[in-house]
Amino acid sequence: MTTNLSRLPTHLRELQTPCLLLLDPPFRANLATMSAHCEAHDFALRPHAKTHKSSSIAKTQIDRGAIGICCATLSEAEHLADASDSILITSPLALQRHVARVSSLSDRLAELICVIDSPEMIPHFEEIFNANRPLNVLLDLDPGMHRTGIEMGREALTLARRLHDSPSFNFKGVQCYAGNLMHVESIGQRTRRSHELWQRVETFKRQLEEQRIPCPIVSGGGTGTHDIDWQGGVATELQAGSYPFMDLEYMNIEWNANGELPFQPSLFVLTTVVSANTPGNVTTDAGLKAFSTDSVLPQVYAGIDASAKYVFKGDEHGGLIFEDATTTVAVGTQVLITPPHCDPTINLYDQFTLVDDDYQLLDRLAINARSGRVFTDV
Repeated sequence: MTTNLSRLPTHLRELQTPCLLLLDPPFRANLATMSAHCEAHDFALRPHAKTHKSSSIAKTQIDRGAIGICCATLSEAEHLADASDSILITSPLALQRHVARVSSLSDRLAELICVIDSPEMIPHFEEIFNANRPLNVLLDLDPGMHRTGIEMGREALTLARRLHDSPSFNFKGVQCYAGNLMHVESIGQRTRRSHELWQRVETFKRQLEEQRIPCPIVSGGGTGTHDIDWQGGVATELQAGSYPFMDLEYMNIEWNANGELPFQPSLFVLTTVVSANTPGNVTTDAGLKAFSTDSVLPQVYAGIDASAKYVFKGDEHGGLIFEDATTTVAVGTQVLITPPHCDPTINLYDQFTLVDDDYQLLDRLAINARSGRVFTDV
């Protein structure tokens, strides 16, 4: 989505490129929009920090009304424990050595919640946690993705009963995250499929309660279904992650009949033209190592005065292919590029460069929970 082809100010040339540029006004507007949405619908916001992996941004989300954060891995949670008193680790833990780390992390937080989707790890947790110090847990339900989670049914009820009855656990409810629904292009199909899933979760929750197993938390949903998840009245908290930034995957789906985006793009890769010897074709310094490559190609947002397609030319190099083959661009020209998928793009960088409307530097925000920074396993 090319929205602004204006030239960028020359002071950005002081930045080492490629770098991750975060525009402060739309970023903060997105936070305010989501916070107001959740407040209006009595829906707790627990944003997923796997998107930004940044203590600074997590703290800002907490300041804007979030009840806590989600983390995808134990390592993320360890890095971000200074940013939130309440953390939900959304992936099941599978190794005995993780239990001691969970115990240490629990001592650092007012509330740590883990998810369980099978009985294998229960004895390991029961060796450390007890009635005097129980571990908060959610039963992870499979929405049909077959990624994590147990299928809703008899075995899931049996597992919930075991968790509820064990003095080592404080059973808090269920998690059901349908990542497969976030980018369903049609708003009608996305709504229908989301409603069908939440109806199944509601039935399962009712079965739990009929067995006198309280289920106060029903956690799930995301950016793509944020205005759907609350409608059935069963979900209690929203795990949206991408809404502060947006990306091409989210900008390319149907949000409403008016075609308006609920959140504005705020995250970009700043890149510099490093070679321009062929008319209609220039090379930049942002290649395969600068963007996620699991989706569509990145797109030009600002910095040039002509329409161009962004392409990859190698690990270190990208390029612009112009519609007009006679177009020339000077070496040193800088361009803002919208990433295809924000989460894995952010994971490639050490920091966000935060700028205002005039692209003046406001701050540098560390991406301090990035994969592999300290801990070598999840």
